[in-house]
Amino acid sequence: MMEEDKEEGFIEELIECPFCGGFVPNEFECSLCGYELVELEIDGRTKITCSNCRAEVDEEREECPSCGTLFIL
Repeated sequence: MMEEDKEEGFIEELIECPFCGGFVPNEFECSLCGYELVELEIDGRTKITCSNCRAEVDEEREECPSCGTLFIL
């Protein structure tokens, strides 16, 4: 696949929901279990993922090693 044909995406930080343990975007409500995360100070685990395939990536990567997505800044 040529560079100009690659899909663009971004690096996304996901947080671990303290209620269900799933990793979700840092939003107001867990998209997996529905609990409100608005007022919580979440000190749990986070992971950095590709916005397209959800593979874990290093936050300094310019391209996803799993799907080849080019990360835009």
